[in-house]
Amino acid sequence: MDNVRTYAVTAATGHVGGYAAHELLRAGHRGRVMGRDRERLKELEAAGADVFVGDLADRGYVEDAFADADGALLIVPPHPAAPDFPRYQRRIAGVYASAAAQAGLRHAAFISTQGADDDRVGGLIAGHATIESILNQVAGLNLVHVQPPSFFEILYYFLGPMRESGVLSSPLGTDVTLRLVSARDVAAVAVGLLKDLHFRGVSTAPVHPVRPITMREIAGLIGEHLGSPVGVAQVSAEADIADLMAAGTGRSFATLLNQTWAIATAMGTEPPDEFPPAAPAAYRIEDFIRDELVPAIRSSRPISDYSTATRPRRAA
Repeated sequence: MDNVRTYAVTAATGHVGGYAAHELLRAGHRGRVMGRDRERLKELEAAGADVFVGDLADRGYVEDAFADADGALLIVPPHPAAPDFPRYQRRIAGVYASAAAQAGLRHAAFISTQGADDDRVGGLIAGHATIESILNQVAGLNLVHVQPPSFFEILYYFLGPMRESGVLSSPLGTDVTLRLVSARDVAAVAVGLLKDLHFRGVSTAPVHPVRPITMREIAGLIGEHLGSPVGVAQVSAEADIADLMAAGTGRSFATLLNQTWAIATAMGTEPPDEFPPAAPAAYRIEDFIRDELVPAIRSSRPISDYSTATRPRRAA
């Protein structure tokens, strides 16, 4: 194919990074897939990717992956056990920025989040704002911040209660309007931008949901595909933080995550936004629940295969 390009994909074993790497390879481009675990990168290697195994905190490793690349997909993956999660985010962002400058990288897409440009928000959203600010300082880097709201895949955080008691139990309000998109749609937006490389300077690319939905509606859809009713319940932030910490999540990440749930709940009481008809998201939550979430509920695979944050089994 003409115009074969080389792209570095950080966090290529994650939901967004994995989809993006496969899409770039299917389009005939060369992919440098980055991750800590070679075993988890084998599928992408078999598809033709060049595997770069290392630590994203290692600037030399990241520089090697960025060297002579036409573009990069930048993701700061969750690190729930980090004692100071914002510090971890700043560290990885700093490595990306210095490696991009040293390698002369000219185009990159960063997976950020909706609200990162709003000074009023906090939680994990504020961390993405900080990362954006650090990356924006790289001279000569054409950078687009892909800004989804939240992901369908957050539902994996609540696999434990769904498997054990048939309840979608979370700190999110049960009847507030949530704006969710799939990792594959976010990856598709980023890949489309990287394949064209038409963006200049610093810009944003919002990803809009197909439709808003509530946790109660989600529980109903799960029940339909499971063939048995699924309850829905809101738990306190304190209880959720305690569960997360008991499973090994650091207090820093657990607290920020619950602050983010609170922001999503508060935003869900506002009138829904009107999105343009050509909103890029296409994968429906009904399909995600049927094809991905319900099989995960029925599976005996460890929850850690699906989610970075797990919860212990509560005592009866």
